[in-house]
Amino acid sequence: MVDENLLSQLYSSRLEELRELAVENDISKTGNVEQLRARLINQLALSGTDLSWESLQEMSNTELGDMLGIFGIKRSGSIKEKRQRLWLHINHDPKKLNPETIADATRESLHELCKALELPRSGSKQQLFARVAGVLAAQEGAWGKVKRSLKRGSTSVRIPQSVRTQSPASVEENPGSVSEDIAVISEVATESVDVEELAELLGEPDIIADDDPEGIIEPEQVVTIESQVTIDEGTGSAIIELDTRIAELHSHIREFLLISREHDANDVAAFVEDLGSHGFQVNHSLVRDRILSEITSMAERRDAETDASGQAPGSWRERKALRRLEECRAMLLDALDSILDSDGGDIALSRVRFETTAAEMGLDMELPGISGRVHGLFDLQLSLRENEESMDPVTARRHRAMEVLYRGTQDVSGDAIRTLQRFEEQIENFERVVETLVRRAEGQFGPVEHALLIRFLERRGWDAGHPEVRPRAIAAAGVLAAAMGYINPEEVPGLPTALSLDPDKVSDVVDSLRSLLTEMGRSAPTQDSVAHGVPAEASAQAEEITSISRVRGKLDQADELLGKLSRGFDAEAGE
Repeated sequence: MVDENLLSQLYSSRLEELRELAVENDISKTGNVEQLRARLINQLALSGTDLSWESLQEMSNTELGDMLGIFGIKRSGSIKEKRQRLWLHINHDPKKLNPETIADATRESLHELCKALELPRSGSKQQLFARVAGVLAAQEGAWGKVKRSLKRGSTSVRIPQSVRTQSPASVEENPGSVSEDIAVISEVATESVDVEELAELLGEPDIIADDDPEGIIEPEQVVTIESQVTIDEGTGSAIIELDTRIAELHSHIREFLLISREHDANDVAAFVEDLGSHGFQVNHSLVRDRILSEITSMAERRDAETDASGQAPGSWRERKALRRLEECRAMLLDALDSILDSDGGDIALSRVRFETTAAEMGLDMELPGISGRVHGLFDLQLSLRENEESMDPVTARRHRAMEVLYRGTQDVSGDAIRTLQRFEEQIENFERVVETLVRRAEGQFGPVEHALLIRFLERRGWDAGHPEVRPRAIAAAGVLAAAMGYINPEEVPGLPTALSLDPDKVSDVVDSLRSLLTEMGRSAPTQDSVAHGVPAEASAQAEEITSISRVRGKLDQADELLGKLSRGFDAEAGE
């Protein structure tokens, strides 16, 4: 028997009182108030009960419910959930063991937690984390502290008497005691329902019903009462709606797992909240727990698909399914194109429809090797489509206009670069201005339209009249107008080909011209002659003298050549 007075004292005692009681009984007083309370209940109120992990595995569903009631925590749920909750309450602190704190845990720690929580222990560290985090999220608020009603002392915990079951032989010998046994069992089952928890969840005052130990209560009625305890108002319909949209949920989860990881608690929480905008009723805790469980399952499914995609078929069924996939690949791609075109960017809906189409074509989507390849085909096609859309005609013509704006800008001043950057930032507005201007000019884009464009941009605060910006802006506007079909490509203004020279470059050009004049036999003009000028008559006379001298020189060269020839002929005649 459990001392109810001792339990009531432990429920309502403060931390100082609990510590004094622990010192009196030579029990460790470390930990917070709830940990100390659970330790005292375990070692004082349940001193004769073994609550080790092995003993918890041997307890029945009713015994686990009784133990949870003695500790003052939630008693509903499956037998596995009760074992998990009781083990967590006895051995851990919810502030130190939650999805956020185990994010940095080692694989060995996660492995031990999976063992204690009766979870699969195979897989990577991320998979172990996802399993433990799923249980902790599902058990959140159900362990770690006793109910407030027990702390206030408004209700008392009723400890059921142990019931000795009779053997079938004894039942046959004394059939008259059957009704009494059923009454006792029904009373124990009725006591397992936490009426205080039901009152807290529904926000209604306590209703104490008269005990009727002589009546016969069917077990089905007890199950109905427990279901009312665990499901709040509206949760049932939310769960039903979630089941009808499970394929859509899986599609959203696949999109989430493409860019995130299931062990990132903050990212998972943000994803669950975002599902609310898609119509999922995530305000119910059971719905959130179900979503977290689906995320864990889908992550395991994804890992299995990844492993299967790089391996040879492991069964005849998988080999046959792969052959069928190759036969349907072309039809799948055609169907996927039509699905993406018709769904208007709703990726989740498109994925659901594509998966349904694949199943209708006879593909075995239960095999990881097939489902992974089908969804990989969807992701690849979607990525290719996104790349094509990123280079649509609008983007392409704007890209060509920007190339014209920035062509040969290595020697452009800083002011001009800043203006060109403004063109790039507001290229869409610039395109609209060009389109309006050309349309009003009825397809003309000549000097008048150039001047109007520059004037309009200057009024808007753009330094479009800058010498280094104006020709580029006009040429870029011509590229946009031609790409939109308002003018012919031949009418696009080109960039100026003249060189913009600095003083040093001008000096180099002058020196080159002087060298060229010297090679031609002319004297290069000096700075004084250019500054003062030369009279026209003197210039004509100088040119005439130069011409006569040049003719005389040529005649002298001809006489010399004739003399050499005549001397050569005389020498040959003398021989």
